[in-house]
Amino acid sequence: MPVAMFSCKNLHIKLKGVMENNKVKISVVMACYNSAAYLDEAVKSVLAQKYTDFELILVDDCSVDRTPEIIAAYCATDSRIVSLNLREHSGPAIARNTAIQAAKGEWIAILDSDDVAYPDRLQEQVKLVGRVPGLVMVGSDSVSIDKRGNLLQAHRYPLRNINLVSRLYSMRAFPPHSSIMYRASAIKSIAGFRMRFVPAEDYDFWLRLSEVGQVGSVGKPLVKIRKHPDNISNWDSGVRQFKRALMAAVCHHLRASGAIDPSASENENEWEEFSAWVDEKIALTGVIERHKARAAARSKLLSSRYFLIGMLRFAESLLRSGHAIASVTDKFCGSPVPKLLAREWISRDDPRR
Repeated sequence: MPVAMFSCKNLHIKLKGVMENNKVKISVVMACYNSAAYLDEAVKSVLAQKYTDFELILVDDCSVDRTPEIIAAYCATDSRIVSLNLREHSGPAIARNTAIQAAKGEWIAILDSDDVAYPDRLQEQVKLVGRVPGLVMVGSDSVSIDKRGNLLQAHRYPLRNINLVSRLYSMRAFPPHSSIMYRASAIKSIAGFRMRFVPAEDYDFWLRLSEVGQVGSVGKPLVKIRKHPDNISNWDSGVRQFKRALMAAVCHHLRASGAIDPSASENENEWEEFSAWVDEKIALTGVIERHKARAAARSKLLSSRYFLIGMLRFAESLLRSGHAIASVTDKFCGSPVPKLLAREWISRDDPRR
């Protein structure tokens, strides 16, 4: 893992201040890579929080735009900000793990550098963890916005653990990563984000956290999630991300069944064998074709200037693909594929071979 070094001119003073206070309630973590277009709005939304017992950790992942300048300017004006700099470009998983290692908070709140938090985001989530003991992960409803900040759609999620994990385990819609706050001790107990599941490391992370504690959500929008062509979920139509998420779900069902989890093996050959096996199996299910059809339809929505026109184009694209019914079924009922593949893997003569 790349070593983090301090990048803010007076960072040693800022870190000393945080350490003198010993603890803060929340460490807000923001991984930044070429984020200049949206970073200012994201940082301001954190600094404007009604709940003030927090630190903001900005991790620059070797940006080549104005991101380092923007971070340095904020470091110079607000003592709650801690800036870290990765030595080489490593991706958001390592950036977040680096920030988590440096964090002083009892809770870790994620906000991506292109998203925006409402002023009551931290306040509402702190209220919930105070009311419900045993929570290790707290999300919220959200709204999606386009690259210009225009409202696209509102998203609502269940509030209780039983309903949230039901969605999580069947790969249905779940509170977005930028809305979630994690108990720091729980993160450390599962060793943070795992590189084997990049770029779906957040989904693997949620699954493992749900196995050690309760999940909750606040029933009001607390974040704006920005949708634009540079989102990681848009790369290669999100196919690699979807495959890794599906592998994470299979591994979860293996753990739940008491079987050996290939992702926990230190033997890279065992992991590669499992990955290749899952790739081969899912190619036969048609689930990737459905995912590509949804991704293509979603791109029609995001490229439209007006939401209603975008929704019509979305529907037309999905209908023309021939995957409309199956896609709607997956959305509302979830995918049976991960559990079926877990059962098939267990039924092999030797799952470790």
